[in-house]
Amino acid sequence: MMLARLLVRLRTRLGHGDRGSAVIEFVVVGILITMPVFYLVIALARLQAGAYAVTQAARESTRAYVTASSDGVGMGRARAAARLAFDDQGFTGRGDVSIKCSAQPCLTRGASVGASADLGVDLPFIPNFLRSAVPSTVHLHARHVEPVDRFGAQGGPP
Repeated sequence: MMLARLLVRLRTRLGHGDRGSAVIEFVVVGILITMPVFYLVIALARLQAGAYAVTQAARESTRAYVTASSDGVGMGRARAAARLAFDDQGFTGRGDVSIKCSAQPCLTRGASVGASADLGVDLPFIPNFLRSAVPSTVHLHARHVEPVDRFGAQGGPP
């Protein structure tokens, strides 16, 4: 009985002092929770776009190279394919691709052509004065190897 009376008094005392503050607490806690989640979603989306860009650049540049008629044409086609892949994901003027061949000339029948694509993705909303103290760029790398067609290449016999 005494415990019940104590609980009733405690409930009435606590109940009157908190009127209207639940909305404010909900808004403040909601903002504190959702802002990091929004940042995480934006940062992960940018990193995913970068991953798609380097993968596509490496893959398409080797495919463009091995279907070319000569090494000079192949290098130009590979760079154009990589540039399109980076532009497609919003990284215009950024990214780099390098081509390595298993034989010389590169389009020798039965040889393989490999491409390495590199891209630095800046994390969003990090001010310039913090970039020296906080790691703000994620480096992405992709590699793809494509065989040169044994029957259609311009090089010598296998």
